[in-house]
Amino acid sequence: MSTIPNFASNKKYWLLINKVVFGEEVCCPQCRRALQVTYIHRYLWCRTCRKKYRATSYKGSWLYGMKIHPRQLFILLWCWQTRKSLEATMLVAAVSYPTVARWFNRFRAHLPDTTPLLEGLVQADESYFSKQKSKQAKYIVTGVVEPDTGRKALRITGDHHTGRDRDVLEQFIQDTVRPGSLVVTDKWWAYDELPLLGYEHESHNHSKGDYANTNGAERIWSVAKRHMRKLYGQRILTYQLEDLCREWMARANRPELFSDPLTFLRFTLVPC
Repeated sequence: MSTIPNFASNKKYWLLINKVVFGEEVCCPQCRRALQVTYIHRYLWCRTCRKKYRATSYKGSWLYGMKIHPRQLFILLWCWQTRKSLEATMLVAAVSYPTVARWFNRFRAHLPDTTPLLEGLVQADESYFSKQKSKQAKYIVTGVVEPDTGRKALRITGDHHTGRDRDVLEQFIQDTVRPGSLVVTDKWWAYDELPLLGYEHESHNHSKGDYANTNGAERIWSVAKRHMRKLYGQRILTYQLEDLCREWMARANRPELFSDPLTFLRFTLVPC
């Protein structure tokens, strides 16, 4: 998916989108019969009900009210799936910068929940994400990963006002790691309570260069921050970071969602 695919005409993509929303048999939402449906430009025409439909006028679809051409939608999806920058996507899709940002946010918002329940050997680590030019203004994100499978979970667990919040951290571990698992961490004191929550715990001193046993979690941050800088630079808002955490989890836990635009639509658009 590194080279730009040859996206066909708008007519082809209208038909694909309508089939995803209305089903392969293209059943009428009103009479639910196997209808004789005539494809007329952007619409599907029901000869029984004498009504016409399209995916962007169906309120149950997150494409409702879409103003861009379907060909542009597929290009935007492809650029998002292949981690293109907002500027590059703007040129490829021939849309404005705010339109690209808005659609990228919409794609993330409609990702299914891919938060895993990790088990066995699990590595945990935290990292700081800047939200302003000031180096003191940062978010703290905690990540847990199964090094054998690559499955991971991420969550904002603190900021520059509250610092690292132990209660939030413990709740995150309980939500994403099965009790009885071995959790490998740094020497932060908040992790010392993990055995009381039913976990085995092993800690290593990062200040002395002991990263060998948490390198799976450490690798999360280099990829995540490079992706964040590509989209937003160093300045990022809370909802943007939360959405990016959701995306990073989905890329690791459900890679099929990012294989091609049509697959993403089939997973995220509920047929009527």
